Amino acid sequence: MRNYKKFLGAVYRELKDIYFWIKVPSNSFKSNGVSFHPGFIDEDLCDELKELSENIFSDKQLLNVDSWINERKKESQGKVDTKVKAIFSFEKNSNKLAEFIESNKLQSLFEEELGYELVLRNCCLQYDEPDTETKRSFHTDNNPPPSFKAFIYLTDVDNTKNGPFSVIEGTHTKARYLRLKNIYFNLKNNLPTSNMDKFIPKKSETAFCGKKGDLILSTQTLFHRGNPEHSERTRYVLIFYFSLKKYGPYPEFTLGKAS
Repeated sequence: MRNYKKFLGAVYRELKDIYFWIKVPSNSFKSNGVSFHPGFIDEDLCDELKELSENIFSDKQLLNVDSWINERKKESQGKVDTKVKAIFSFEKNSNKLAEFIESNKLQSLFEEELGYELVLRNCCLQYDEPDTETKRSFHTDNNPPPSFKAFIYLTDVDNTKNGPFSVIEGTHTKARYLRLKNIYFNLKNNLPTSNMDKFIPKKSETAFCGKKGDLILSTQTLFHRGNPEHSERTRYVLIFYFSLKKYGPYPEFTLGKAS
C-alpha cells in the first residue's frame, strides 16, 4: 500500500509536469531538455580553477571552511561512480568564480531559455577520473518537479573516452510512460526511484563533447549518465545546481556533506 501511494504520487507529479513544460518558451531547450553554449567562460579561468581544485585535493587545509569535499566512493560503499569526487560551494575558494556567479550571466541565460525564475543552490567542482566499470547507468537526479544543472567543462572533452555528459534528448517530456515504469519497478525492488536503466527508449544517447569553457544547460529529469566509455583523461567540470524559485524557499543545501 505504501509503494502504491508513492507511485500514485509520481503519476500526479507527471501530470503537473506536463503543464509546467507547456509554459516553457518554444525553443530547443524545451524540446530536448538540454542546450549547448560554446566558449561561455575564458580558458584562462578554466585553467586557474582546475589548478585551484588540484591544490585543495592535495592539501585539504586550503579548503574554505564553508566548502566541503565529497568522495562518491565512500558514499556508495565502493559500488557506483567510485572515481568521482567534488568540492561543494567551490566559489568560496575563488573570488573570480564568486564574481562570475554574482554577474548573473549564467542564471540570466538559463532563465531566458526556461521562462521561469531560478535559484542557484550550489556550485561544485567535480573531478571525474577515467572509469569504465562503476559509472552509474541512466538515471534522473530527481523525478518531477524538475531541477536543473549547468555544466562548464574546465578541461577538453574531445570524445567519449574523455567522459562527456550524455543524455537521451527529449526524455524529460517524451518518456513519461517509461519513467513511470522504471519508478514502479524500482519501488517493487527497493531501488532508488531515480534509476532509469530498466526501461530505456530506443533513441540513441547524445554525448556532449566540448572544449574547456563550454557550457551545457540541462533539466535533470532527462535520462542521463556519465559516459561509460570514459577511459582517458580526468574530467574537471563546474556544476551549478538550480531549482525553481516558485517552489522555494529551500532548505540549506547539504548534498554530499558529511552528517
